[in-house]
Order: sequence, then C-alpha cells, then structure tokens
Amino acid sequence: MSKLLVTHCVCHAISLEEVKEISEKEGFTTIEELQVAEVCSTNCKMCKPYVELMLESGRTAFEPGEYLKSISE
Repeated sequence: MSKLLVTHCVCHAISLEEVKEISEKEGFTTIEELQVAEVCSTNCKMCKPYVELMLESGRTAFEPGEYLKSISE
C-alpha cells in the first residue's frame, strides 16, 4: 500500500470525509449533485473518480490510480 493516499479535492480544499458528510446530510448520491452544489470536482476534476468511488463504497481514502481497477474489471 502506498504511503500517499488520495483524501482531498485540492481545488476546493475539502477532504473526502467532509464531502461524504455533506453528501449524507444533503442526500446527494451523484457526483453531478455535488458539482452543482459546488462542493467538489468543479475545477480540475482530478478528484472526480475518487469522489465517485467514495459515493459507491463509503471509503474516504484511496490509492493513487485505484479507480482504474474498477474500469478494467
């Protein structure tokens, strides 16, 4: 396991834990809802696949490139 994990949306300076809390509080279930609310993933969008994994799994920390595993399955 890598020592460096993806845990934040850098552009919005928000952790995936915070994104998860907001999602649960507001009832957001899609990345598009989070983007419309300008919570995360509206600038560089590098976090988008990780936020999608977070919404699916409930996890808030990911290996860099981990989303690629789900694409290849």
